[in-house]
Amino acid sequence: MSPGTSFLQTRHGPLPLPAFLPDATRAGVRAVDAADLRAIGVPGVVVNTFHLMRTPGTRLIKLAGGVHRFMAWDAPVLSDSGGFQVYSLIRQNPSSGVIRPNEVLFREPTTGEKWTLSPERCIQAQFQLGSDVIMCLDDCTSAEDPPDEQAQSVERTVRWARRCRAEFDKLCAGAARGETRPLLFAVVQGGASEALRRECAGALTAIGFDGYGFGGWPIGADGGLLSDLLQMVAEATPATSPRHALGVGRPDHVVRAAALGYTMFDCSLPTRDARHHRLYTFHPGRDRGPFVPGEPFYETVYILDQQHANDFGPVDPSCDCPLCSHYSRAYLRHLFRVEDVTAERLATLHNLRFYVRLLDALR
Repeated sequence: MSPGTSFLQTRHGPLPLPAFLPDATRAGVRAVDAADLRAIGVPGVVVNTFHLMRTPGTRLIKLAGGVHRFMAWDAPVLSDSGGFQVYSLIRQNPSSGVIRPNEVLFREPTTGEKWTLSPERCIQAQFQLGSDVIMCLDDCTSAEDPPDEQAQSVERTVRWARRCRAEFDKLCAGAARGETRPLLFAVVQGGASEALRRECAGALTAIGFDGYGFGGWPIGADGGLLSDLLQMVAEATPATSPRHALGVGRPDHVVRAAALGYTMFDCSLPTRDARHHRLYTFHPGRDRGPFVPGEPFYETVYILDQQHANDFGPVDPSCDCPLCSHYSRAYLRHLFRVEDVTAERLATLHNLRFYVRLLDALR
């Protein structure tokens, strides 16, 4: 790691920046375990408060000693608030629940059980998890939503963030003397409106947080990154604070967002792609950078293509992951074709190692 690397200091050690955090949504990265993640250099993970409240319950995780002990992970953990899940489950399917001015009501689709998620409950649940970085509950929208919904989302997001800050400060004041507090991040909403994004960022900065996230779907209808909005939000938040590009995960998007001033990223893309037979490889000689936004530096290999059936070389000759160090493209293709679970593990480790190497080079 470069001597000039900057770090986000957390209760479970320093997080080197910029950092990509794999999604361990339900306290686990699918197909791999904590030892696997440590072995390939993953610096931290993201868990989801909303999903963990539902199963197994944040109280149970607290009884287990917190999410770190529960999943045998001793590095930083960021917990997402569940705001995006509210958007995806309720805004796209109103029968699942309702977003009220002061809280969210959600009905479990299989059992009919009702859940209430308020700013205070969201912060309390993340304290039960023992997260290192806590996210405020926000009201997420789509860039295509009408202006009145976007304005309402910003008003609600700021009001909820103020309540999250108050509950966070209260719980920190009640903690044991000498205990290091977690960090609190707020999320900037506003859809595709620069004016609303500036308004939201300004109001959140006035309240004061340890970091700020770009909220809402960061990808445009054409599949490209919403670079102008990302840049504007970066410029509207404190330069000394970490900025988290929530949901930004495609390798070229990470490079672009890093150039705009973002230092933290998370996405399910690399692990999901691995399970769907798509693996990332650097172009020859490009694994150490420098990376220029808009300039290709990698490609995606679809391992089930016939051309890999007799390819006995590694997926990426420059890679040192368990897959590339010991096995061939032909072998991985075979494992996927016979539906051996080892294929998902090896492919997942490869894609995550690709991101570790990418972020190392960006630093």
